[in-house]
Amino acid sequence: MTQVPLMKDGKNNTIPVNIAQQMTEAFRKSQNTEKGTYTKAAWFPAAQISSLTKKMIDFGGDGIRIYFGRYTSEIIDQINKLEYGDQIPYTYADMNTVLLVVTKLIDGKPCTDYFIDKDVACNVEDAQPTDPENRALLCPQQCDDTSKLML
Repeated sequence: MTQVPLMKDGKNNTIPVNIAQQMTEAFRKSQNTEKGTYTKAAWFPAAQISSLTKKMIDFGGDGIRIYFGRYTSEIIDQINKLEYGDQIPYTYADMNTVLLVVTKLIDGKPCTDYFIDKDVACNVEDAQPTDPENRALLCPQQCDDTSKLML
C-alpha cells in the first residue's frame, strides 16, 4: 500500500462552488478527448465523511450527490491559494476527482443540491458549511495496490 502523506484534520476540505463548477466542466470536456481518464479511485478520510454526514443531518439533508470533476493546473492553483484545507499536488493536473454535495428537499423537490449563498460581506476565500467536499487522495498516486478492485 502506498504511504499516505501527512494531512490536516480532513474536516475542512471543501472548495468554493465556483471552483467546483470549473472542475465538473473540465471533467465533461475531458470525456470528449482522446487522452481519456487515468484516475482509478478517490479516497476520503473518515473525519471528512463524518463531517459531511453531520452537515447533512444538521441541515435536514436527504442525501449526498457525487459529482465528477477534473483538476487542471489553474484549478489546483485556485484551491491551493485558499486559506484552509489540504494542498492539492500539482501531479493531480488532468486527473479526475469527485465532489460531494449535501442534498435536501427544497420547494417540494427532493434531492436538490443545497448551497448557502456567500454573504456579500463574507470573504470569498472562507469556507461555507455547504461548499462541496473535495481534496481526496487520488489513485494511481495513492492506491491500495492489494485491493481486488485494482486487479
